[in-house]
Amino acid sequence: MNDLNEQQVADYLSRHPDFFNRHPTLLDKLKFSEAHKGVLSLVEVQLERQRRHIRELESELDKFARLANKEPDIFLGLMPLQQKLSAAENFSRGLQKLNQWATEFELQQAKILLFNDRWQKNPDVAPQYWLDRNAFEWLRLERFGLRRFYLGELSNREKSLIFLPQELPVGSVACCQLGNRNGHQPDALLLFAAHDTRRFHNSQDTAFLKHLADIVELHLQRWLAPYKN
Repeated sequence: MNDLNEQQVADYLSRHPDFFNRHPTLLDKLKFSEAHKGVLSLVEVQLERQRRHIRELESELDKFARLANKEPDIFLGLMPLQQKLSAAENFSRGLQKLNQWATEFELQQAKILLFNDRWQKNPDVAPQYWLDRNAFEWLRLERFGLRRFYLGELSNREKSLIFLPQELPVGSVACCQLGNRNGHQPDALLLFAAHDTRRFHNSQDTAFLKHLADIVELHLQRWLAPYKN
């Protein structure tokens, strides 16, 4: 019988989160190594992850507090989305919440595509949500340039890169690159699609979309932190 590979072990533990409840003695044997902290126990690793999660939540609350003070209309408009995403415990559930919120605004759909060189493959992300960076580069140069956003129509070739056949036809889109600050390549692409070709266009103000993207980016990091390259 062939030995299990790492992905098979990870998939099994994801499907059986109570595994260590049934095998508690294994916990004593598990050790984790971090360059700046040395060897850690599983409990220490879990505590550190909880601390990191608390810091992320504090950052999220601080961002919302500043938004409420500076732009209360945008803050109130985004509050329902923030509540939905905060209740989502993983990527797939978060995507459902985001899409639900978008359809309430009579949009066709919302989706997030992850660049395959920025994240490790994991069972929570279905194959259709991965995007090859090299394949995307020509679209980025054509539509984004040095900008974070693109709003408007796409060619059939461009649509086929980022939408499944069953998601077509698409009239216009609002696209945002996530995680591309300070000269870094983006981690993901946030997309909103509309049937109407006039719904999104390049003369629109992007202030609301900017804050929306910031919120989604915060939660994306929370959902997929263990899989970041």
